[in-house]
Amino acid sequence: MRPLRVGIISAAWGARAHLPAWRSLDGVEVTAICTSRPETAARAAAEFGVPRAFHDFREMARDPEIDLIDCGTRPALRRDMVLAALAAGKHVYNGIPFARDLADAQEMQKAWQAAGTVAAVDAFMQAVPALVQMQAMVEDGWIGRLFGAEIAFESPLFTAAQANVPGYAWFADPANGASALRNLGSHMLHLLVHFFGPVRSVAADLDLALREWPLDGEVITPGVPDRASLLLRHATGLPVRLEANWAKIGGEGFRFSVWGEAGRLEARAPVFPMAHDTRLWGTNNPELGAAGLQPIALEPRHAAVPGCSAQADRPETGLLALASIFASMRDAIAGKGMAAPDFTQALHVQQVVELATHAAEQRRWLDVPE
Repeated sequence: MRPLRVGIISAAWGARAHLPAWRSLDGVEVTAICTSRPETAARAAAEFGVPRAFHDFREMARDPEIDLIDCGTRPALRRDMVLAALAAGKHVYNGIPFARDLADAQEMQKAWQAAGTVAAVDAFMQAVPALVQMQAMVEDGWIGRLFGAEIAFESPLFTAAQANVPGYAWFADPANGASALRNLGSHMLHLLVHFFGPVRSVAADLDLALREWPLDGEVITPGVPDRASLLLRHATGLPVRLEANWAKIGGEGFRFSVWGEAGRLEARAPVFPMAHDTRLWGTNNPELGAAGLQPIALEPRHAAVPGCSAQADRPETGLLALASIFASMRDAIAGKGMAAPDFTQALHVQQVVELATHAAEQRRWLDVPE
């Protein structure tokens, strides 16, 4: 049986994070890489040991020797890439934020449904082993009937002293479809939808606090909110609070807490949650407060991906969680199970993001269309 042949668009995040995860899977070969110019494509192919180089994503999409296109570029560029791949009958992996705006998201989801191929998005938080175990414990009733949840990702990606992620200075331009809500918030919303089902109403407050990003002797003036505070009500009635902030000095990183009538569970990571550094805490003793939270050991079964050589304790960015999502695509293409998170979940998250922006402007709760 021939392997699944993958072509990656991007020599940045796509090559440095996605490529190792694809290569960790049995039955998969990364056969092509695409950048915007012939010389950079050739250089990337040589650097990463990929056999073929493309500088036109349309040509890559039409190539019969490629089965799946991994679109790892910024949201404003991905719509055309995704549509070209789907029109050519390719399977597609798309990044987060899913789209620049709701119209692009709707168009991509509709095209995917028409194509009938397998598609998934880069919302890999739900595949982090500690979070997989957390969900299993919630579903098993470890904390009893759910009362509420809160989730936060607060980190100094950009400060008045320096841009700590200089390669992502494009986040500053609203034309690129980025913001603390659209980037950090979308990842967290995907996790919430995965845990608790669809969101039915949202209230929000957005703010741009840090007005300048120093970068290599220049000053970038951001035009997008760097903080988002959301109140959510899921279709089940569960209330959730979400905080996203990428300009918080001393930010605690990632925290996700769920509580119920019998206890509480909390996942924590120093920055973005990864397999190697996300830890789980909890208590199911209702007589104890926060001081009663104790570390919970990770069960090995939650850190294993069948047909995958990636290890949970490896520090590469997103390696095992990405591999888990990629494995769901590999298996779905082979007729085994479903790929997740898919474009339908991504469209729903995009709806919540767009509605949160309107809710902040109107200073009121808004309902998400079913």
